[in-house]
Amino acid sequence: MRTTEERAGLIHKRTAEIQRERQKKKQRALDMLCIAVCLVLVVGIGSFMPGWAAGIPGGEARHASGAASLVGSHAALGYILMGLMAFLLGVFVTVLLHRLHRRNERKQQENSDNEL
Repeated sequence: MRTTEERAGLIHKRTAEIQRERQKKKQRALDMLCIAVCLVLVVGIGSFMPGWAAGIPGGEARHASGAASLVGSHAALGYILMGLMAFLLGVFVTVLLHRLHRRNERKQQENSDNEL
């Protein structure tokens, strides 16, 4: 027979395990959401950029030098748009990488706790 303290300890241990599992599921869903948002952002920018650049007066490519020629003649609007999109993409990727790093640290902490 187990004592009341042993049963209470087992209940607390099981409750902590259930909470960790729920937190893992939430974390996994949030990570997948961040990955999906980054992917949609990259694909969206890549597919809509030619249309946006064509909408900028004088924004058509007149030089064969590449993407920089899209914003060559009216630089202010094009550079603002490109800078804003690059910043947003950088923020999303940074948040994603930070979350992945934290998840890996948690896994290592759980593994070290389980070994004890």
